[in-house]
Amino acid sequence: MSRASRLLLASLICGIALPAMAEPARPVLRLDVTVAGEVVRLGDLFENAGRHADVAVFRSPDPGHTGQVPAWRIVEAARRAGLEPDSADRNREVTVTRDARIVPLAEMEEKIAASLAGTLGLSDSSRVQVVFDRGTRPITVEREASGQMDILRIDHDPRSGRFDAVLGIRGSGRSDRTGGARVVGTANELVEFIVPARTIGRGEVVRASDLVVDRKPRNALPGMTADTVVSLAQAVGLAARRPLSPERPFRTVDLMKPELVERNANVLIVVELPGLSLTMRGKALEAGAEGDVIQVENIQSRKKLQAVVTGLNRVSLAARPAALTTAARAP
Repeated sequence: MSRASRLLLASLICGIALPAMAEPARPVLRLDVTVAGEVVRLGDLFENAGRHADVAVFRSPDPGHTGQVPAWRIVEAARRAGLEPDSADRNREVTVTRDARIVPLAEMEEKIAASLAGTLGLSDSSRVQVVFDRGTRPITVEREASGQMDILRIDHDPRSGRFDAVLGIRGSGRSDRTGGARVVGTANELVEFIVPARTIGRGEVVRASDLVVDRKPRNALPGMTADTVVSLAQAVGLAARRPLSPERPFRTVDLMKPELVERNANVLIVVELPGLSLTMRGKALEAGAEGDVIQVENIQSRKKLQAVVTGLNRVSLAARPAALTTAARAP
């Protein structure tokens, strides 16, 4: 009896099973593939590609792009390389996506804004509004291209706001081959100004809660002048000289000091003399704010006088001492 026969007989007697010879796993086609490099290999397309995994099959799409390849073409290429895959999916398509580093539009906008801020005389790039033309897409480069984004060229017309720029990514072969990504759009200085949050009536005192800060490109405000109100401090505490409309800029000439005396209101007329202070009742013939000189009437004598508004319904005679004495003595 041969040695092999004796071993088989011993295993049957002892109930010991001999190890079976494992068959190699059959290659299985993947229908959705993501690759990092410029070449798609059998190992990317098949599970269990074994020693054929590094065999190149075709070029991958551009970074960030996706393509479809008929499965039967991939199966045929695998067989030519010596790999025998399962052909059950040969009538389907394989989706191949190239992994990429994607530079978002917001990052591209900030780069251009930072570049143009200096030419516009601004220290803060957030005051530059960049708007790309419709259809502008984020920049996509190889995943391994981790270098910073540079502006390779930029032209800007300050009057129209139009710009034409080329952006490149350091360490990107694709960026080097194409000469960078060209982007066009508009870039304008943003101007801050104050607008009413609601309708403010004539004579109404303006509060901080009545106002909001707005920002728009300078060229979108053709009516903006040097006296346009651009800060809360210029308006709060003053009164509207005319009705102010919501969300519309206004000027300092549209504001005035709050009227402390209304026309035809009863006022207290104060006469200050050395060592003597007299008061009398009067009537305001004009409205006025603090510091305004208005005409008032002494109710008792019916004499008209010029007085300075000093407080709410309170005026002080604005005349020479002799005149003040005459006014005070008037019956």
